[in-house]
Amino acid sequence: MDADDEAIEKFKREVAVTAKLQHPNIVRVLESGASGAVVYFIMEFCDGGSVWDLMLKNGGRLSLAQARPIIFGALEALAFAHDKGFVHRDLKPQNILLSHGAVRLSDFGLAKSFQQAGLSGMSMTGGYAGTPVFMPREQITNFKYVKPVSDVWSMAATIYNMLTGAFPYPFSKERDPIDVILNEDVVPIRKRDATLPKTLADALDKALAKKTRDRFQDAAEFLCAIER
Repeated sequence: MDADDEAIEKFKREVAVTAKLQHPNIVRVLESGASGAVVYFIMEFCDGGSVWDLMLKNGGRLSLAQARPIIFGALEALAFAHDKGFVHRDLKPQNILLSHGAVRLSDFGLAKSFQQAGLSGMSMTGGYAGTPVFMPREQITNFKYVKPVSDVWSMAATIYNMLTGAFPYPFSKERDPIDVILNEDVVPIRKRDATLPKTLADALDKALAKKTRDRFQDAAEFLCAIER
């Protein structure tokens, strides 16, 4: 559709971000361009659908054996993005795709270089972006300065959801999810599934800590803990 100048700039930024993130576990941008106000980009097709699709086919959750390669692939991709200076801001099972058995992290449309936070003029003021049920508290209260440590929380929430079918916070139909995030504590994962290995549960609980200083600080640190 016809796009205004601001939309075109956001589009160009999304393409530029994704094009820089060349990694086996990140969806590739193959081509991009524009014809007047009409803009486009072509990305690789992931024939296996999303991790969310896979969860639905398996009754709403994955076994640890099913989840293991997905967890490693997604964390390796995220660690690469963090090393390049980018945060994702919208990690969730729907944004982890599967292609010929490989894992592909997708949708860096909300990504932003944390090294340039506050300089681009494109951050929202007094707002937030992302998917609330996979969002840490600080992404609501201080969206403009979200760092890799916030992606750690969201990735841990994604893994939590994959393994249990539940969300870290005790959401309900009666309450606004933002209210729950701001005022409730995370439910420890072994309260959802006591059969999960304690060491894995401990790593996920640490990654889901309310205070950013109590978490793994980036995806590489989280990945090392998960590998152990």
